[in-house]
Amino acid sequence: MARGDLSLVAREAAKAATAKTILKIPREARAEFINSLPGYVAQALHRDWPIWQSDAQSEPGGDWRVWLMMAGRGFGKTRLGAQWVRRLAAANPHARIALVAATMAEVRSVMIEGESGLLAATRDVDAVHWEPSLGRLTWGNGAQAFAYSAETPEALRGPQHHFAGCDELAKWKTPKALWDNLMLGLRLGERPRSLVTTTPRSASLLRLLLKTDGVTVRRGRMDDNPYLSAEFTKSVTALYAGTRLGRQELDGELIDDVKGALWKRDVIERARVSALPGVRRVVVAVDPCASVG
Repeated sequence: MARGDLSLVAREAAKAATAKTILKIPREARAEFINSLPGYVAQALHRDWPIWQSDAQSEPGGDWRVWLMMAGRGFGKTRLGAQWVRRLAAANPHARIALVAATMAEVRSVMIEGESGLLAATRDVDAVHWEPSLGRLTWGNGAQAFAYSAETPEALRGPQHHFAGCDELAKWKTPKALWDNLMLGLRLGERPRSLVTTTPRSASLLRLLLKTDGVTVRRGRMDDNPYLSAEFTKSVTALYAGTRLGRQELDGELIDDVKGALWKRDVIERARVSALPGVRRVVVAVDPCASVG
């Protein structure tokens, strides 16, 4: 074995030993300890996902087709998605993976090039090559990921994939058309599946997924991430805790009804009929604002 190979083996062994030690350290103190280590060790460990992931970010067991991760801002959804895709690419040579976001700009700036995106999550040994003009990532083992967006749902009509990573589904402008094309093309391999990460908002596709067989739902809150700045967490909690916006954006709670609405969604759903009955008269009520004019 060449001297360079021995050096690499020694470094990997040191990193592995250090990782075992770090896993015994409380999660809140890990970043400080890692930053005190030699540069090359610290850099490698910062990319070692098992050290950082929380229990809520671990892949669920069971036979599921869609993993729906609904969580508040700052939970770590983007890094979770990037690490999930990276692991699948490393374990499945020649895999084809769809990367889907609201816009093509967000696929690139958040899912791929962002500080928690795929390029940041990928280890040096993975040898990934990013071609922005083609919207394509290629790993050294032949696995590829392709960028798609809700701006052009028809782009997913035709391509086939083994896996799909979807970001902020509740923001998609053409949710049903895009989702249908994605699911119909998710047919390669023995177990095609997708991960959807999103801050919950009242969106029809999100409500549909919550009622669909084969969808496993995980939830998370901003407070579940111990690595966020304490000052940031304190300030946004002071501003939004207990408010409708805070319940949605910080606690990851899906809120269907508008505050103060006369007609709640569950009332509307209970009143639905499969066919319109014969009507003798149609009444339209108008409630004008009498205080103006």
